[in-house]
Amino acid sequence: YASIIQMAFLLYLGEYVHARHLWRRHRSNNTSSTSDDESNQLSMFWTAAKYCYLWSTGGISSSLNSTDDDESSNLPYSTLMLRSLQSNVESSLEPLATYSKELVSIFRYRVNDRLRSSFDDIREDEFMLRMNLNSSDSGDDVFGRYGWQRAPGDVSHLVPNQEWKSPVDVGGGGNSAMSTDGDRIHQLSEVVMFLEQTKMNA
Repeated sequence: YASIIQMAFLLYLGEYVHARHLWRRHRSNNTSSTSDDESNQLSMFWTAAKYCYLWSTGGISSSLNSTDDDESSNLPYSTLMLRSLQSNVESSLEPLATYSKELVSIFRYRVNDRLRSSFDDIREDEFMLRMNLNSSDSGDDVFGRYGWQRAPGDVSHLVPNQEWKSPVDVGGGGNSAMSTDGDRIHQLSEVVMFLEQTKMNA
């Protein structure tokens, strides 16, 4: 299942172009040495990877993609990305589910980081949608976990808590190639950290 681990690492590092190359290479060179289960898991991972890429490039909603069905045609890419990763978690297929579970948490904080930098004020329902949170996840405790608080005088809106510090390193969202030795060392260290987090949370 090396291809699953490689895909997880590439998504964690934000190397979406390399993730696409991995998928294309595996699809075109698929041989009997690769199990049907591994191929199926990689296909499911690639579905999530596509939305990770589209979200990272600043796309707003999937209506830009004519291949999406009616139900998802107007959803933000962040929602589709997190839903796809969560679907992988719920599949219970290993190692896909384990790596996807870690990535759901990491990417949700990355989405939150972008929302905090983009919005001085956001409706609660829009925040919940973009973060792919359901009604059981709502409440001041949840909003506080991601550095938001209810707007004074308008409880349906949220504003960033400027004193909040993210408990998660949301790095790895870039698309830059690993060009220098310093970049390689930094990204390899991130891979090790990701692997250790996954092992502890398994």
